[in-house]
Amino acid sequence: MNSSISSSEPLAGVLALRPPSRTARIVIALAVALLAVEAVTRLKLIKMSKEFQQFHSYTPRAAALAQSPGVRIPIIGSSVVHEDVDPALFAARLGSLHDIKVHAVNFTADHSYVDTWYYMLQRYFWRAGNDTDLVVISFVGRGLYDKNEIEIGRLARFFTTIEDWPEVLSTDLTTTSERVEFLLSTFWASYAARDRMQELVFGRLFPNYKTYAYQQQSLLLAHQLASPRHVRKARSLVALERLLVTAERHATRLCFVAFPTMRADWNEQSYDEARQLIEEHGMAYIDLRTTALDTAGFDDDPVHMNGGGRTVFSRRLADAVAPVLRPGALAAESVTRRPSLRVR
Repeated sequence: MNSSISSSEPLAGVLALRPPSRTARIVIALAVALLAVEAVTRLKLIKMSKEFQQFHSYTPRAAALAQSPGVRIPIIGSSVVHEDVDPALFAARLGSLHDIKVHAVNFTADHSYVDTWYYMLQRYFWRAGNDTDLVVISFVGRGLYDKNEIEIGRLARFFTTIEDWPEVLSTDLTTTSERVEFLLSTFWASYAARDRMQELVFGRLFPNYKTYAYQQQSLLLAHQLASPRHVRKARSLVALERLLVTAERHATRLCFVAFPTMRADWNEQSYDEARQLIEEHGMAYIDLRTTALDTAGFDDDPVHMNGGGRTVFSRRLADAVAPVLRPGALAAESVTRRPSLRVR
């Protein structure tokens, strides 16, 4: 008995010291590599991205705006707001027109649409209890319609919380692949930010990458404008109606503004259905596509204004929004600020 036990001990030692199989080594190496990429993304690359740092600032900026004295106006939209509106100039002009203090802050996300703006309002204002006096929502093209491409990773990491998951997965994301991408992006930063991180890394490694990417985008835009297929059929307005209904529940006043661009197809597009829906819910609608086009200054970019255009247009936007701020409401605001209704 003792001899059999002693003879098995060397065999057990050999088995214990046997190196892992080739497959196991590959799996371990991949896991280590993924963990390293995730660590670099969270600790380094995300901090290098101006856009991601901008998103991180929205929570404290929304809270600070809600605590500001006077009229509080977040301006929400895509990159056109970031490039075309100087919030300080807008606020100063609007305040001078009504002889009251106005605070305005831009909350923007490139290539975003009405579904993303809904979740931005939900996360940074409604759910956080940050009251506003007016929300200006800018749009161009088909920004108010459904079925625009959503940047899922960005939506998962910055603009939604676990409380939004049921609505996102049932309403906004309609395919299994989209839902899987959303859930993965919630926990996996390097996966969610893969496209943005690629742009960031390429921009660091290749000095002319941004110029090249911009030229490619311009060529694609020119092709779309020259092709009759870029004219699409009317789309539904489910996401817009959801935004309007929720704003009503929270007693939030919305003002939708169609911004001017140099794209003829966008400037000529009819928004009759969207305008009717907006006005049915008692919200404001302003179309500056042609009336303010002469005040907008563009360079090579047909969508975003240059510095001079930004300055002039910011004041023009304030002039257009001024009538939306009712004198009676402003008078009451100057005397006392009563909390607005909030539905949690």
